Amino acid sequence: MLNQRLRVPFLYQLAKEMERRHIRGGTRLIRILRHVGALKRPADFAVSDTLDIRIPIGRNPFDQPYLDSYESEFIASLIAEVNRLPLPAPITLIDVGADIGLFSLKLVAHCPAISRICAFEPNSEGFSWLQFNLANLPKTIAHEAYSVAIADFEGKGRLSVPDQRFYPGVESSHAQYFIEPWANGAIDVKTIDSLIAPSKGSVVLKIDVEGGELSVLRGAARLIAGMEQVVVAVEAHPAVVSRTGVDPVECLRLLASLRPFRFVASETGTVLHVNAPIFDQIPPDQVYNLIASSQ
Repeated sequence: MLNQRLRVPFLYQLAKEMERRHIRGGTRLIRILRHVGALKRPADFAVSDTLDIRIPIGRNPFDQPYLDSYESEFIASLIAEVNRLPLPAPITLIDVGADIGLFSLKLVAHCPAISRICAFEPNSEGFSWLQFNLANLPKTIAHEAYSVAIADFEGKGRLSVPDQRFYPGVESSHAQYFIEPWANGAIDVKTIDSLIAPSKGSVVLKIDVEGGELSVLRGAARLIAGMEQVVVAVEAHPAVVSRTGVDPVECLRLLASLRPFRFVASETGTVLHVNAPIFDQIPPDQVYNLIASSQ
């Protein structure tokens, strides 16, 4: 737990509850609070009975009910895979696109077998909060935070915002940023294989990079092939597929070329195969997390 908890503003809690109940004015109230500077101070929320997270609510407009339900199906599926295999220790979580660390903290809170976190976040705003939140983990969990983007090349890049036609009616935010090569870019781009070597034990590799998942996997091929056991999770987003033209099944095909895997869509439990486009196998009506477990 954090030594001194920062309280959540009452009007912010009220606005979030209004949004949840579809009461008009909730979103407008949040905008007003942001405009007058009432959301500049972060707030602390519970991830578990023993672990808190500090959230910049002006940037990440979360509240406790949102955190309680955040990626619940996905995390439950990952934990089930960790326990089903089971993964040999030590287990390292590699979080690519970690933002402020919410996913990492939620997973380790519910999966104590994880003993190390390597988290990557190229957005400087998110990275500072990622560092803070990882630093407040129990001392039994080793952690490393990298302010770099992950891909299949080493060099420079920049964060770009997609054309809004791919997200009709959705307000643009940092959650939609994606990395692209840029010779004079301010962001360092690395491969996982250049930073983390295969070793004894297991890896849980979570990738959320808005369309760059295949590139991340290409740059992690040595690690994926060399670990004792691997669980990989990539996002399948219909709007991102429309923007990039890259079907998520290409990620599964690459993984299958490295070693045997079992593929499942965490939200539906559908067993996936590499012989058909992903959205021929599951309905293209939501965002999915695809879990690949080495066999």
